[in-house]
Amino acid sequence: MEQNRHFAPAGAVHQALAHYARTRPEDVFLLAEGGVSYGQAAAWVAALADEQLAGMAQQRVAIWMSKGNRYAMAILASLYAGACYVPLDGGQPVHRAAGIVEDAEARVLIVDSAHLAELQLLGVPDCVERLVLLLAEGEAAPQLDDARLLVLHDASLYERGLSLAAGEPVAPDCLAAILYTSGSTGKPKGVQLSHRNLANFINWCGEELGLRREDRLLNIASFNFDLSTFDLFGSLRHGAAVYVSHEQEQQAISRLADILRYQDITVLYTVPSLLALISRAGIWDAVAPLRLRHVIFAGEVMPMPQLQSLARYLPATCQLYNFYGPTETNVCLFHKVTKADLLSASPLPIGKPIRGAEVWLRNKEGDPLGTDDGHIGEIWVAGACVTPGYWRRHDPANAENHLLNQHATGDYGSYRNGILVYHGRIDRMLKLNGYRVELGEIESVLATHPDIAEVAVVAEQGQSVRLMVYLATRDADVAIGIADLKTFCATRLPKYMIPHGLCRLEALPKNANGKIDYRALADADKLVSA
Repeated sequence: MEQNRHFAPAGAVHQALAHYARTRPEDVFLLAEGGVSYGQAAAWVAALADEQLAGMAQQRVAIWMSKGNRYAMAILASLYAGACYVPLDGGQPVHRAAGIVEDAEARVLIVDSAHLAELQLLGVPDCVERLVLLLAEGEAAPQLDDARLLVLHDASLYERGLSLAAGEPVAPDCLAAILYTSGSTGKPKGVQLSHRNLANFINWCGEELGLRREDRLLNIASFNFDLSTFDLFGSLRHGAAVYVSHEQEQQAISRLADILRYQDITVLYTVPSLLALISRAGIWDAVAPLRLRHVIFAGEVMPMPQLQSLARYLPATCQLYNFYGPTETNVCLFHKVTKADLLSASPLPIGKPIRGAEVWLRNKEGDPLGTDDGHIGEIWVAGACVTPGYWRRHDPANAENHLLNQHATGDYGSYRNGILVYHGRIDRMLKLNGYRVELGEIESVLATHPDIAEVAVVAEQGQSVRLMVYLATRDADVAIGIADLKTFCATRLPKYMIPHGLCRLEALPKNANGKIDYRALADADKLVSA
């Protein structure tokens, strides 16, 4: 038994699997689907890595499957083969998935039967040399005339009984993953994540949160979303357990509540939108008593009323955290929520840098700003958290910054008592009648309305720019009209920032990462204008 309960083995983050498979093989690693122990996971990973992914060091292995234990193990097998994993969200259209595979120049594509069926309609991308099909127990192999196809059954991978070697040392600057995000041109862009980036974040998390063997994490984020790296590798690095939720479970809030309770989840990391849905469903009481000791949120602004409501339901010993960072840096700032925060009406800070990160503000001229209160500038990040940049994207400014381990976030921030506060996206700032309007500021004000559960503000172009509000109420029976919003905003915002129109929805649309989907709002109906 390790003497240090916060012990983490040396080496690359994924290599912890071999360590725990050797020292405590019976401990549960993956909680879902009846559970998979560290020893079982290592045998499965070894079989796939040694037999089917051999020779793929420093190549890209794309994975397109429904979420579950074998998706997580396929990621680890890719890393043990020395490859870089390219995770694809299981719910995205086949044309988008195939486009990502082609852009990544993936030499291996790992799929399940459902996604292979979709690919057959379009054709497997030519860059793929090995098409690995993973079948569950009882599934029959498809009739597919493709010499690249390798069919494997889950059971056979477990049964081969291979031992997982520690693996060759991994150079810190080698790629661990390419995570594809939405691109401004409409074409997804791949953010490269190195082993150095991953280790810096996961090792810091272990120390800050005190992750330990007894912890049980709940993974909700898609594996193509950077939040998932905490769930999978944070648990693995520290010998803990993780519940990888399926897409169907994520769509049923009551099911997530059951998982929190009956799986004794101790650490939850997700987006504020999902926490809001759980609160709106009124099921926090139903899942008590909870063993949660950390609830962490990131990816969106957490409205203070929502945070205050959430805190009332959680155990008194549960610590809330606000993590900040774009995919290009993963997490670079964090704020440990205090009792004073919960009593304040001010926006929640995004905090101070994690270890290995340096953060500062720059004005429009590119000059660094100090840490005095009130100066708003763009947030810049440097250090081990900054990724190598975008895969196959020619962006001279971005490339030069990332060579210097720097990243311009495109977010506005300012200091408040030496701690950073978020002010919204630069690309969500516009000039209206000569005035600068930050849509995020309007959203922050509306989020304090006691009857509003979710809100988004969009600048719609027509003969003139109109500030349109999309919202969902906490109670479906509560009627909020545009006149109500204008009255509410009149004492909180300048006249030129008061919204012009309103669209009420049962819930705001979300993208695959659980964030508000601003593009989908354009299709919303039930418009009520001033």
